[in-house]
Amino acid sequence: MKTPMKLITLLIVIVFVFTGCKAQNTTTASEDTNTNESETSEETAENNDASDNAETSDTAAAEEESPTTEKTVIRIGMMSSYDVIPYVMINELGLSDKYNIELKLEVFTSAKDRDAAFLAGELDGVLTDYIGVCIYQNANFDVKITGITDGDYVLVAGKNSGITDISNIGGRSIAISENTLIDYTLDQILAANAMESNAVEKEIVPRIPDRVELLRNDQIDLGLLPEPFASISLNDGAIYLGSANDIGLYPAISAFTNAFLDEKSEAVKNLYKAYNEAVEYINKTDITSYEDIVIKTVGYPEEMKGQITIEPFRTSVLPPREDVENAIKWASDKGLCSADLTYEQLTFDVYTE
Repeated sequence: MKTPMKLITLLIVIVFVFTGCKAQNTTTASEDTNTNESETSEETAENNDASDNAETSDTAAAEEESPTTEKTVIRIGMMSSYDVIPYVMINELGLSDKYNIELKLEVFTSAKDRDAAFLAGELDGVLTDYIGVCIYQNANFDVKITGITDGDYVLVAGKNSGITDISNIGGRSIAISENTLIDYTLDQILAANAMESNAVEKEIVPRIPDRVELLRNDQIDLGLLPEPFASISLNDGAIYLGSANDIGLYPAISAFTNAFLDEKSEAVKNLYKAYNEAVEYINKTDITSYEDIVIKTVGYPEEMKGQITIEPFRTSVLPPREDVENAIKWASDKGLCSADLTYEQLTFDVYTE
């Protein structure tokens, strides 16, 4: 009996040993699995963090490479005239977007209203003239000439006046506005033709349309007119006698307040880059491509479509010193400004980089 009992005892021991080893192996395997899962989870988290960091870095780099700069608003007051065309074309050609400016053009029917808006701070700049800038300065309104424009002022005689040449105008009547660009330009045209300022009878008629009507109805002999009034009068039979541009005079200019130039000079520089690109387009492109814009901008009657001609525009630069100083002398002689004004006081260079 002892032998069987020994065998049974031995079998029980073997079973316990075997079972214990198996349990230990299972536990070890479980621990290994948990360890592997933990390591895998940490690696995944690290990879996700690295990916997020990389995306954040890429986004930041993209933002640095593509900054969004707000456009600078530039408000310019002007009258409907020939020299407005390049400014309108800046917007029409998308050049304002190219140079990151928002160009707002405010068109006025009278210089008085334009100047009132300018003085009230509703405009940053204006299309004006030498005499206008002298008057601004005399009123302690610091305005600087920044560029030239190409508006012309045409001397015409009424179709029934009997005048066929500028040499025949002595003693004849002309409607003008007093102490203005028109008055100054007339004196320069007279001087270029060896005549004094009083060689003609100057009648003061402030509004240009009224001057045109007087000329058309033979109530005045002569008119000195900007576009579109010059072309309208010539189309009605008036006689061409000469113009400011014929004697090399370009008295109309663009100007900004000194305060705006101090704050936004880069934007103004970009404006003139856009202006000169618009001029390049106008000079090399047939007018039929943009004639409707010209008619609307300048104010030509629709019936003149197909008859309008555009002379080449000049690229904008500062006006010649001699022209500005001549205007200062004329204005100071009229009591419109101080004779001590200088070219440097009246101009601001936006062309030198």
